[in-house]
Amino acid sequence: MLTCKILLADDDVEFCYTLSEQLKDKGLSVDSAPTYSSIEKQLKANQYDLVLLDLGMPEKSGLEILRDIKLNYSSIDVVILTGQNDTKQAVECMRCGAADYILKPYMIDELMVIIERVMQHKDLLNKTEVFEKRSEQKYRSKMIGESEQINRLLSFAEKAANSDSNILIEGETGTGKELLAEFIHRNSPRAGKPFVVINCASLPDQLIESELFGYERGAFTDAKAAKQGLVEIANGGTIFLDEIGEMSLVIQPKILRFLENGEFRRIGGLTGLHSKVRVIGATNRNLINEVEAKTFRQDLLFRINVITLTIPPLRERTKDILLLAQHFIKVKSPVRSPKSLSDDAKDALLSYRFPGNIRELEHIIERAIIFSEGDIIRQANLFLPEQVKTGKNLSSIGKTGTKESDSSLLSMEDLERQHILKVLEMNGWEQMKSAQLLGISLKTLYNKIKKYGLRQDL
Repeated sequence: MLTCKILLADDDVEFCYTLSEQLKDKGLSVDSAPTYSSIEKQLKANQYDLVLLDLGMPEKSGLEILRDIKLNYSSIDVVILTGQNDTKQAVECMRCGAADYILKPYMIDELMVIIERVMQHKDLLNKTEVFEKRSEQKYRSKMIGESEQINRLLSFAEKAANSDSNILIEGETGTGKELLAEFIHRNSPRAGKPFVVINCASLPDQLIESELFGYERGAFTDAKAAKQGLVEIANGGTIFLDEIGEMSLVIQPKILRFLENGEFRRIGGLTGLHSKVRVIGATNRNLINEVEAKTFRQDLLFRINVITLTIPPLRERTKDILLLAQHFIKVKSPVRSPKSLSDDAKDALLSYRFPGNIRELEHIIERAIIFSEGDIIRQANLFLPEQVKTGKNLSSIGKTGTKESDSSLLSMEDLERQHILKVLEMNGWEQMKSAQLLGISLKTLYNKIKKYGLRQDL
């Protein structure tokens, strides 16, 4: 049975009533709007699949209304209704994005054929979009690993996916928090709906708010047209708030209000809107400590932290290091026969602590593929810290019973400081490029530089 929510936009009240009843008898959900202002109000307050639009509307012409709908609500299809048999006008409507055009008077069965055809085409486009997204990211369709830690994590994640509860993913930078969030979405009943990602660390407060909740025309200087927010676009799906711990206290109350009941307003808007999405947050911070420091709201933590999943750092799942390395070699090699790792390269990777986790390993392998000659990647091609290259086992740091003197061992912070400094110097202190090679965000790199007091003249 066809399911479709329709807005009938026509100033003929008697006609609207008759057609609405006919469509409802066919099992469709129908609202009516006799004027342009009422059309705007209905579109802002509801999620429609289709608008049946009369060309002879008051306030604005049907053609102008069509252009507005396609500009501000591009996912909504429009079928034109008119009593004027004007071929030129019909062509102009189709050029402006109308899905079809039908002349009054018409039979209800004739209109239902058009509605069914339009909705079938819409469904086909949606399925194609999901298929293409999965095809483009085929190698990322699941977490890679054979260790006990990752198998246990995925087992918990699959169970969590079947619920509608909000989830908080904890883990160090580069552990694959977005990948786990997508894994949860793809294994949930929401899999056919959008999976939308927003990085809270890379956007200022106002931009986060406008991206999430959208804005009305004229809300600010450059708002020349209304824009749907990501929570509207993702209705029925999943919103992934990466680095939620970086979100300021200004925007946190607005996120909390949305998490409580799914209600929100566009910037500059007066009408309350509603969207039913699941929210997955991710952080590399200890949010309990952030609450104590009064930089993160306790009530927001309780709302987002219904289910907590913690991704172990790569140094705690050494069984997966070579498996991941081989995977990155396979997908990043520009030739059909991927390169292979020498024994000394394998030993070096297993000895390294990977402060940047999986993302750092990915970039290490990518560089090694570029700079290695022949079919073998050797230890010298890995660009690892000197302690690894000279054969010192970094996994022994902090353990008792080693033959190394305490003075020869480095703390994790000292090791990270040296590694970041080396990458910065190697790239002439170009921070964007260095952050990409380290597998961390530009903001995280800036914070590390500040934390360790790094200077270009050192």
